[in-house]
Amino acid sequence: MKTPHIDLGELKKLKEENFKDRLAFIDKYTEWLKKTSNRKWSSQQKELIE
Repeated sequence: MKTPHIDLGELKKLKEENFKDRLAFIDKYTEWLKKTSNRKWSSQQKELIE
């Protein structure tokens, strides 16, 4: 069985893009939390947990 070729440069690029996407999500979610009432976001968290 032949081992597939892994392009480390491409893997590094995907890792960096993923990291940037995660940071962008955190920024957007933080902004949403700041402008949303505690009652609304806490009820959404409750639904997610249950």
